[in-house]
Formats: sequence, structure tokens, C-alpha cells
Amino acid sequence: MRQILYLLSLLLLSSIGVSAQVITMDSHLEYKNLGKQIHYFEDKTAGLTLDEVIAIEKQGRFTKGKENIFNFGNTKSAFWLKLDYQSKGTSQDFLVIGSPNIDHIDCYTILANGKRSHGAAGSAVPEQKGVITTNSYTFDLPFQYGSSPAATIWIRVQTNNILIVPMKLATTNSFLPGSSMRYSVETIYIGVLLTLLLFNLFLFISLKDNTYLYYSIYVLCLSVYVLVFMRGYGFVCGDEFRIFINRYPHSFLGYSIIASILFSWKFLNIREVLPKLVLPMYLLLGASILMIITSILGYKSIASTMAQATAMVGSTMLWITGLLTYLKGHKPAKYFILAWTFITITVVIVVLSLAGVIAYTDMTSELVPIGSTLELLLLSFALGDRYRTLIENEKRVREENLQLIEHQKQRLKALVDGKTIKLKRTIAELEASNAVKNKLFSIIAHDLKSPFNSLISIFSLKDMDLLDFEELKMLLNENRRNIESIQNTLINLLYWAKSQMDEIKAQPTVFDLKAKAESLMMVYQPLILKKGILAHTNFNGAFMVKADENQVELILRNLIDNAIKFTQKGASLGLVLERSETVVEVCVNNTVEDNSAVDLEMITTHNLLTGSYGTAGEKGIGLGLHLCREYIKENGGALDVKVNGNLVSFCFTLPSA
Repeated sequence: MRQILYLLSLLLLSSIGVSAQVITMDSHLEYKNLGKQIHYFEDKTAGLTLDEVIAIEKQGRFTKGKENIFNFGNTKSAFWLKLDYQSKGTSQDFLVIGSPNIDHIDCYTILANGKRSHGAAGSAVPEQKGVITTNSYTFDLPFQYGSSPAATIWIRVQTNNILIVPMKLATTNSFLPGSSMRYSVETIYIGVLLTLLLFNLFLFISLKDNTYLYYSIYVLCLSVYVLVFMRGYGFVCGDEFRIFINRYPHSFLGYSIIASILFSWKFLNIREVLPKLVLPMYLLLGASILMIITSILGYKSIASTMAQATAMVGSTMLWITGLLTYLKGHKPAKYFILAWTFITITVVIVVLSLAGVIAYTDMTSELVPIGSTLELLLLSFALGDRYRTLIENEKRVREENLQLIEHQKQRLKALVDGKTIKLKRTIAELEASNAVKNKLFSIIAHDLKSPFNSLISIFSLKDMDLLDFEELKMLLNENRRNIESIQNTLINLLYWAKSQMDEIKAQPTVFDLKAKAESLMMVYQPLILKKGILAHTNFNGAFMVKADENQVELILRNLIDNAIKFTQKGASLGLVLERSETVVEVCVNNTVEDNSAVDLEMITTHNLLTGSYGTAGEKGIGLGLHLCREYIKENGGALDVKVNGNLVSFCFTLPSA
């Protein structure tokens, strides 16, 4: 009884296997995917032979396809596909597998008479006879005459990657029209990508802007990944190149992601505009480098999973980055946002299709080339907009620089004019100073020399016994006035020489100005009495000042000496000290016979030395007033000359202590 049931089961399973739909190869055959008309079986060991698979199929263990295109996911298993077809014998028949990145494909055809044929292809297999290897694999099916019985095709596919199997049957009449449209579309975006690559390389060479270099590298690497690996155009460069690219495909995707990050970094100025995104960008770079290393080491399946995750995360991150920089005011980012919108949507759809969430169709395989081409075009527009912005900014900066240059030119002119005026003033001061020095040398040569010659003559006459005592006494008294004048002049000369050799610098100390004034008045008392001048002082109490004592003494000596020199016999001379909260004012005044003889310009002009004679013929050289002005200034005051009727006052202030 068991044997009968077993035989019945075998007959039932055999009937199920035979009942598979037979595809008729005639002029009405459509060029479309046949997934729903194909049965498949997963060989997890990847070691079954054709005969073993035929036996399994007879057991009813094959599964009918549910989608037009098989998506077996990221697997190392081998899959066996079975379909039956009947040829009308009017033209050559073909089996087309439209996925260029399947590592190994074996196609077995078993005719009704039991005759077998075998063809092999794949991304890891050199092109062989009976198979046309382009960006798809086209197997020649055995030619049959007339209406031949149904034949069976067994296809074994295996890859170390995501296994997508779009499969079509075609005749000569249906194959060429079906593929021509796809080739036309792909030719367009190949031309666009090549144009973008060459144009931006030219811009990089011309402008030396690394942004165009990163964009060109991105175009190149993405084109290699999409066109050579995903769309299979590596066959143009021969079997060795095609096999090499398909051995390490995801490394090129890694290079393209790195180039896109560098491009975005430069284009969006991420470090300055969005510094918080610097770390995520570094992490994305690290993930891309890890994917490249994984791919180069031969872990193609792992690299494939990493490629999907990195592409989806990277495109989303760059889209968000572009949006944030646009909101920050970076206007050229609008094309950048639009570009990454297209590629992000494309990547999400493709990843979901590869994961089996949504059905994989022929359009899915075209999404990446179309989406990437649109993205690269929009990025090129973004670069053009950026270039326009840079030109406008450069023009604006040039205009601002011209305005700045003009402004600087005006400032420089004003500075030069100021320096010229200052230089002229300095030259005038130097000329005046030189005139002072010349005048002093003239004084030393004449005014000081003559009195000394006179003294020498007196002593010579004395030595020759030509003068008696009375005559000698008379001549010495006559020369005494000259000797006193010489002494005062020599003191002033010594101070002036010191000021010329060393910078005039006061060394203030605290002292009683009243005591200093009283002492000097006592020194000049004999001379005052000799001229019959009425001298008076006005200072009560202590007058403590903070100044250079030696310089103040020189000032007072010269002012008192001048007052005595220009005061008539019987006229008055005064020394007045007045105290306030912060300063002590000193005034030396005297009366003159004619105030029109007082030359205020000569007195107040710096570096102007003019010799003058006093009321008793006293000789002066003007050096005393010059020193007074300098020393008063150094001690924080200024010489003020006042004329009130016949009263002339020389006043200055000192800081009180």
C-alpha cells in the first residue's frame, strides 16, 4: 500500500513539474521579464549538479516566482532557475540576463530529444563563445526548425553580492527594439557625465579652486561605480578591466562618498558655517574609508551592505547640511539641496528595492544612473551659481578696495602734507638753532674776547711799570662791570652747552622758594645800590615748591639781572611771590622810561638771540631769556611777559609742594 501511495506522489509531483508554463518564441513574443513564469530553487551548499537539481525539481521542491525580477538578497547561495520554451524556428532565440554584476551564470538548455548545450558568463568570467557579454549577458539558444517540442532552460546564478536576476527571452525581431531604447537613454547620461567631468577639470586647471577638483573626482568615481559596475559598461575596456572592477566595486563608491564630503566641505564652508557638523562628517569619512578597506580585502558581500547604509546615511546627511547652510544665508546651496534631494530619494528607493521592501523593476536599475546624472547636473549649476557669487563678491571687494585705496591715498596725502609742514618747521627750528649757535660763537669770539684783551693789556702795562697804583685802580674799576657781565654770560653759556649735550630734564626736589629769592636779592644788592634802584619784595610766609632747584636759581638770576640792567637810576624793581592751591607764581618787575622800547616779539620768540645794552651800558646777548623759557617749560610752567604802562613784569609758575 505504501509503495502505491509513493508512486502516486511521484506521478503527482511529476505532473506539477511538467505543468510549468511553456513560453512560445514567435513574432508576438514581448521583450519583458519572466520572473512570474519561472520556477527557482535555492542551493545553499552551492554544490549541486544539474542532474541533482533536475531530480529535486521532479520532487516538486522548486518555487514559482512571485515578481517579474528575482531579488534573492545578499546571499552566498546558488539559485537554480527553470523555464520551458517552444521555438517556432523563424529566427535565432536568445536568453537575456540583464544584471551585469552576477559573478557566475551557467545556462543549460535541454532539448526534447535530450540534447544538451551549456554556456557560461558572469562578472567574474571571461567572455565565452555562444554568449554576448555587454552590460547584460545574452545566451544563444539552440536553433530549432519549425514548431519543435518544448525545451527546458536551467540557469544557475551565484554571486558574492546582492543577487538580482532580471531574465528575458527574445527573438531577433524582439531583442533589438527592446534594448535600443535603454541604450539611447544610457548614451545620453554617459555623454552628460563625460561633459561634466571634462568641463570641471578644465575649471580646476584654470581657477586652481579645489572645489572643482573634488567635484571632478566625485563625478569620475561615481561614474565608474554606476556605469561600469551597476550598468556593466566595463566590457568596453575588455574582460580584465570588467572583472577587476567587479571584484572591488564598492571601493569606488567609497571614493565617491569621500570626494562628495570634501566637495561639500569646501562648497558649503562647513567648518565656519556649521562647526557642529564637523564631527559627523569625520565619522562619515571614517565609514567610507572602512568600506574601501573591506572591499579591497575581498569581502564583497559585507562591503555591499556597508555601501547601502553609507550611501543612504551620507546622502541624507549632505542634504540636511545643505539645507542648514542655506538657512544660514549661503544662497548657492539651493541647487545643492535640490541635487541631494534627487540622489537621496533615488538611494532610498534603490536600497528599499534591494532589501525586498518594494518590488525591483527595470526602472529601479535605471534610477541610479538617472538620479546621479541629475544630481551631478544640479551640483554643476550650484558651482556655476557659486562662481557667479564669487565674481560678484570679487567685484564688490575690488570696489571696496578701490575706495579703501582712495581713502588711504587721501590719508597718506594728508600725512605727507603734515610731515612736510612738520619737516619745514623742524628745518626752520634747526636753522634758528644754527643761527643761535653762530651767534654764540660770534659772542664768544668778540664780546667775551674784547674784555679779556683789555684785562691782559692792563696787566701788561702793569708788568712794564707804565701804570701807577691810582691808574691801575681806575682801570680795574672801569673793567669790573665788564667782568661781572662776562661771569653771568659764562654761567649761561655753561648751562646752555649742558642742555645741548644732554636733554634738558628737570630733577624736582622740594625747597623753600622764599629763601632762594631772599638769598639772590642779597647777592644783587650791591649792584642795585650802585645803580640807585629802589628794590622791594613781596613774599610773606613759606613758599614750598617742587622743582629743579638749580634751574629755578638760574631763572631767577637771569630775570633779576635783566631787571637791573634795564632799570633807570632811581626807578623801582620788585620781586613778588603769590601762592594758590596748586602753584606759586613768581613775578620780577621793573619800571622803564619808555615802554615802546620793550620788544615783546624778541622776548617771546624761541631761539632768537639779540644782543642789547642796559641803561648803564651793560652788554647782553639774549641767552638768559632763552634759557629761562626752556627751564620754566621743563618745570611745568611758561614765561609770561606783561607790560602795564611803564611797568614790565616777567612772570612764571611753579608747582607748590
